[in-house]
Amino acid sequence: MITTLEVLKEIYEKEKESYLNDYFNFLKFKSIATDPVFKKDVEQCANWLENYLKESGLQVEKWDTGRAPVIFASDLRAGEDKETLLIYCHYDVQPVDPLHEWTTPPFEPQIRDGEVFARGASDNKGQCFYTILALKALLKMHKQLPVNIKFLIEGEEESGSVGLSQILDSKKEALKADYLVIVDSGIGNMQTPAITLGARGIVALQMSLQEAKFDLHSGSLGGIAYNPNRALVKMLSQLHDDEGKVTVPGFYDAVIPLSVEEKEAISFDFDHTNHQHMFGFQPSGMEKGVSPHEAAWTRPTLEINGMWGGYTGAGFKTVIPAKAFAKISCRLVPNQEPETILKQVQDYLKQLTPPGMQLEVHIIAGHGKGFRTTPHSRIVKLMSESYSQVFGKPCKNILIGGSIPISVQLSEAAGAEMVLVGLGLPDDHIHAPNEHFGLERLEKGFLTICRAIELFK
Repeated sequence: MITTLEVLKEIYEKEKESYLNDYFNFLKFKSIATDPVFKKDVEQCANWLENYLKESGLQVEKWDTGRAPVIFASDLRAGEDKETLLIYCHYDVQPVDPLHEWTTPPFEPQIRDGEVFARGASDNKGQCFYTILALKALLKMHKQLPVNIKFLIEGEEESGSVGLSQILDSKKEALKADYLVIVDSGIGNMQTPAITLGARGIVALQMSLQEAKFDLHSGSLGGIAYNPNRALVKMLSQLHDDEGKVTVPGFYDAVIPLSVEEKEAISFDFDHTNHQHMFGFQPSGMEKGVSPHEAAWTRPTLEINGMWGGYTGAGFKTVIPAKAFAKISCRLVPNQEPETILKQVQDYLKQLTPPGMQLEVHIIAGHGKGFRTTPHSRIVKLMSESYSQVFGKPCKNILIGGSIPISVQLSEAAGAEMVLVGLGLPDDHIHAPNEHFGLERLEKGFLTICRAIELFK
């Protein structure tokens, strides 16, 4: 039942105008699930997806999580003797701040130089939508697919997948699959097709320090009070040594370096010139002796994501703040347990806290484990073959430094081998103003998903 790429391209070209119109409608929903203000927008987006998938020929359910709805669609006509593929995407998007840096309104999609600019254009609505289009086209073309399809689209990935994680145990039977493909990844450039064999895990927390009951006059009490800002800076400065290593006791205990065979299966090539062009800096934050991609993909990190305290408005206010705050996250590699790392970080922060200073730590929900998939699994080989056919070049294996917190939980609940795929590019501005996704990638994503499913023959 394999369709030639030429036929698939013709189908896409014929329906292109309609596809783009539907994609733009999808992008217009302000599905910012992390902010309660947009609760209705999130629900409307889920309803739109539910109806669109039904019209595409899939059986669809909307799962209530008490938070953002989960959309579950399926086509199981291949039968029990065939394999089952579970596909994961998400429809929620990041907040748009700072709004003034957007060239055009974030929820009014615009095409400029072959790129669609809108919040979610790449992460993850663009990747989600070409997956939907591929399934829609295949179901229209073929009476029966060579594999059973299950398609999960959640609405809280950007805020930790809390709702989905709470219902996974009750949905294990529905989610049961042989393979899990998470369509929420990317490639280094459009000349080098690649699939992702692993991602790092994540934990996050917010800390605060307090000495006085309220903000103090820096003239009257300066030199007497220990400024929480000063204490915070000193504490945070002790979380890394001069060689870039995290100093939290036990932080690296569970880290297992890649074997020679594992290293040979991954492409660690790093283009310094392209990196400088895209991001405006050369890598300098790695541990001593560690290459950029090894640092981003195979080593755990601790990052200070934000810090504040006292007066930061216009003008000046001579104050010693009562409280100082910081947000900290850690990216984890396989074998590191989130709960263990959180305890180690908290214990070390307590150890570093000056006498008389009160420390409070709040764990931010949505942590998850890191993972790596073997390059020898069937789903990896099928996806690699699909990418190679569509791009006309050999497909490489890569890792990513980012995190999809629900990935390991979902893989375990489904009992499925996992791989990450996608066509995001490093300069898509995901999570930032002026996010964008290329029209060429929308088509190539469509072709890649179509070919991968047909290869299950």
